[in-house]
Amino acid sequence: INFKMNKSNYKYFLNHFKKLKIQKGDNILVYSDLSKIGIVNKKLPKEILSCLKSCIGNKGTLVMPFYNFDKRKTFIFDVKKFVNSSAIGSLNKEFSKQKKIIRSNCIIHNHIGLGPSAHILKYSSENSSLGKNSDFELFKNYNFKLLMLACEPMQGATYLHHLEAISGVPYRKWIFLKRRKIENGLKKTVKIKYYAQKNDDYIADFNPVFNKIKNNTSFLIEQSVKYGKSYIIRIKDLDKIGLNFLKKNKYSFVKKCNDK
Repeated sequence: INFKMNKSNYKYFLNHFKKLKIQKGDNILVYSDLSKIGIVNKKLPKEILSCLKSCIGNKGTLVMPFYNFDKRKTFIFDVKKFVNSSAIGSLNKEFSKQKKIIRSNCIIHNHIGLGPSAHILKYSSENSSLGKNSDFELFKNYNFKLLMLACEPMQGATYLHHLEAISGVPYRKWIFLKRRKIENGLKKTVKIKYYAQKNDDYIADFNPVFNKIKNNTSFLIEQSVKYGKSYIIRIKDLDKIGLNFLKKNKYSFVKKCNDK
């Protein structure tokens, strides 16, 4: 990345990632909310990306979400085009400009990656957004860590929706969504298996799940930023603990909508 790096910012993030025990060769799935870091600088996404890449080295892999919840019938997904919606953060936008970026097959829970293990994104099924054959299953199998950079679990723990699908929670159900995409120059319709909410009785409540993990295990590492915290956990550990929570109580990841 050719730009003039702010040395104090670089030092800050190097230290932050060191405290989160990010190491050479790590495979990392990154969610972020840069507004909570408290540094106003247009180059911030570039600086963070540069620092993250140097921390994991050439043998490490970075993956970020590039989710697409566009329901318009006119929308056609094109793997070669990045459509920036308000849901896509500044770090993800910056990451999507990288050369040799690899993109997963899923239209809704789409991920982009760079590094030796990014090729796994080509293995997932275009018909599976969550659950079996999805990107999330691959993140577990290929030993990724989940990094929520200055980002609350409610913003970045999408993996828990995948666990809801695996567990078959009673407040969601499998539905099929039709989406259009361009493949090899041709338009086609894809039927995507999606685990949707049955009604509005329950709402996702992920922050208490991570509080329990923090208080009862040593798997979750957290570090403060100016207006929040960063968290990191191995996806294999999150998978095991999360499924265990759901085994004991199918409603572990939600609260009733009338609950304060």
